[in-house]
Amino acid sequence: MKKIIYFFVLTVLIISFSGANAFAQTLYIDAHVGELKEIDDSKYRASAVSIIRNANGELISLTKTDASRYLDDPILDKFLNSKPEYLIKQGKLNEHNVNLYTINIEYSNPKCTEKVWKIPGFNDRCNWHHRAFSTMLGLTDNEGVEHTIFRGLNHAQILKSDYDVKIFWNVITLD
Repeated sequence: MKKIIYFFVLTVLIISFSGANAFAQTLYIDAHVGELKEIDDSKYRASAVSIIRNANGELISLTKTDASRYLDDPILDKFLNSKPEYLIKQGKLNEHNVNLYTINIEYSNPKCTEKVWKIPGFNDRCNWHHRAFSTMLGLTDNEGVEHTIFRGLNHAQILKSDYDVKIFWNVITLD
């Protein structure tokens, strides 16, 4: 009788251990960051809320993204201070000057693209989709050079033809 009880307990333990545990390896890859630096020790904190709607205006996705990278260049402060409407609030925190900026971006994906790319999701000019794994805020300088100033990872938003995307960036600076 004891052997049956031990066998039963051992069987339950083995089954529960093998069924409840999963082992995975994390791999930190930071590809294509170029000149972007980690934001953790900078004077910036930035986050974005992305709202995706279909052609009928129905909500498809709402995603919050925290920027993990930023462009360490004077062009960033120049951009933030370029329009008075970006600056929402100023104040002091522990004797430091704090500024809150808000930048709103709107983008409408065309129903039909001019070109069909040879990548998954682009099989048809008027019925295409792609996955967005990061949310970025970029600008073009006076010489026409494009810069990414903030970038954060999100959980793979699906964008299709004729979807509208609105992104609301909040940037806090600490001087």
